[in-house]
Amino acid sequence: MFKGKFLSLLKAAYQTGELKFEGEIKPLKQKESFKQLLNTLYQKPWVVYAKKPFRNSAAIVNYLARYTHRVAIDNSRILSVEDGQVSFRWKDYKNQGAKGTMKLSGEEFIRRFLLHVLPKGFAKSVTMEFSHRASERRCYTNAKKATGLIPPKSKFAGLDWKAVLLLAYTIDVSHCPVCKNGTMELHRTFKSLRSPPGLIR
Repeated sequence: MFKGKFLSLLKAAYQTGELKFEGEIKPLKQKESFKQLLNTLYQKPWVVYAKKPFRNSAAIVNYLARYTHRVAIDNSRILSVEDGQVSFRWKDYKNQGAKGTMKLSGEEFIRRFLLHVLPKGFAKSVTMEFSHRASERRCYTNAKKATGLIPPKSKFAGLDWKAVLLLAYTIDVSHCPVCKNGTMELHRTFKSLRSPPGLIR
């Protein structure tokens, strides 16, 4: 079902012009090539590949780091750039990760490299329910338990707002800013204040 829905939307995107193929391929030949591609994909069995679950949180972080902090190809894999040709090492994952060397024209190398550049508005990694107010505390509590890390106690724990200001910004709100000697005291609290008519807040 997923294959049918996916290819149906792919076909619709091509027909409306939303899906475009870059390069110097003539429209008639491009249409025939796309039709052959669809036929191949419809005949190919789509099987979901599910990897084994990660052993621990460290393995998860290590896995995600490879995608969030690396580019399409590492500099160490590029062997040479000569006469408009780029040679680099690559792995053939269809052949049990066999290593080999590939040479491409500079234009083709850049084209493939740019396929890894995310479109505008996309991000490599996004926060999911961690940022949701209703589950923020529960998620972070579970994350701390999973990693086995004990967060340090905040130096502001148990302090009121006056003590926090004094500790963080060395601002003593009880100290009179005019005479520099007197102590400010709370005289009255206004629960509701409204601006006079015509006065911009």
